[in-house]
Amino acid sequence: MEFTQLFRAVVGGVLMGLANLVPGVSGGTMLLAVGIYAECIDAVAKFTTFRFDRDSLFLLSTVAGAAALIILLLAGTVRDLVIDYRWAMYSLFLGATLGGIPVLWRLIGKPDTRVWIGSLAGIAAMGITAALPMSEWQAGSPSVPLLVFAGFGAFAAMMLPGLSGGYLLVVSGQYVPILGAVDGVKTGLLSAGSPDWASLLETARVLVPFAIGALAALVGVSNLIRHLLRVQRSATLGVLLGLLAGAVFGLWPFGADTDGLVFPRPAMAAGALALVAGGFAVTECMGRLGARRADS
Repeated sequence: MEFTQLFRAVVGGVLMGLANLVPGVSGGTMLLAVGIYAECIDAVAKFTTFRFDRDSLFLLSTVAGAAALIILLLAGTVRDLVIDYRWAMYSLFLGATLGGIPVLWRLIGKPDTRVWIGSLAGIAAMGITAALPMSEWQAGSPSVPLLVFAGFGAFAAMMLPGLSGGYLLVVSGQYVPILGAVDGVKTGLLSAGSPDWASLLETARVLVPFAIGALAALVGVSNLIRHLLRVQRSATLGVLLGLLAGAVFGLWPFGADTDGLVFPRPAMAAGALALVAGGFAVTECMGRLGARRADS
């Protein structure tokens, strides 16, 4: 694996991990933004059908390892930041999302009619999604079937740019239980210098059903997307472009009230614009580093 691709894999994994902790932000969008989406989908599809090769396994382990480490270390912190400083977190992810559009545009090359139609469909889908009401940050009853469903939905969304796994956890009422369980793993492992097995067992009651649903999504959705990229590449890339562009509908940093969009004070607006510019610069620069067409 080239150094630039390794660098993008690490940063993409970090951004994906952070994005999956933030309702409204898509982990798949972050992979698309840094230019490794198609390679990751291909690697997951190969792994889940027991067709292994060294490069795919290394890419997958790098992205998954970086994402898992960020989620384990920062689940509680990010949850609190999103609740208390939503405008800053969403501004940063908005910039990172917009920075991915030039990356995908270079991947498309010369657009045809199918690209434009797919793009309009993706934008429309994201507009509809953004219009759906998001529930509050409540903890639902973590029943096993609901946890399996939440795991499937969250990981399916992770592989579909523009769809937020964190958002699906919120609307299913499982956002707080899942992030609380992940944070509990860190607490249990570091408890008084030795693992707190009782605490870890309690978190497993939540995380094991969630992981079963996640595994089902990894197998099914990754192979479906890989197939579509092979047989309908232009239309599929067009839809991905539309999902990426339309993702900004759900990332307005300042929320909304009953009268419509909320507009910030000048100082907060300036800070938000700086964070948007920073997020854009990061993903656009990574896209230019060793940019190449994904062989999917």
